[in-house]
Amino acid sequence: MVQFGVKAAATVVLGAIAVVSTAPMADAQSRSDWLASGETITYDGYLLAGESVYASCDDDCADLDIYLYDANSGNLVASDSLIDAVPVVVAPYEGNFFIEVVMASCVNNPCATWTDSDAGF
Repeated sequence: MVQFGVKAAATVVLGAIAVVSTAPMADAQSRSDWLASGETITYDGYLLAGESVYASCDDDCADLDIYLYDANSGNLVASDSLIDAVPVVVAPYEGNFFIEVVMASCVNNPCATWTDSDAGF
């Protein structure tokens, strides 16, 4: 019975922490912008090893690309330049990165874009 009480208390505490921190973190971590064909925007952020960074755009967007650069060296470490509007890259290691989002093709300029990651950058 003592173990059950400990587990229940831990669950309540963790639930309270999640409720307190969820709303502000989501607002601060999601990025939304407007990009016309050929335009780019770059964000910086700290990513965990294996963390996915993804972008999407509105219905007028035909092709959106994403590039992930090591912030210290400037080297490209991951990219998704497929012809689609939902690019995803995965951080190969934990650290600081630059995330470049490129509007390759937008039918009605500009197009709305959204960029985020698994843990929020």
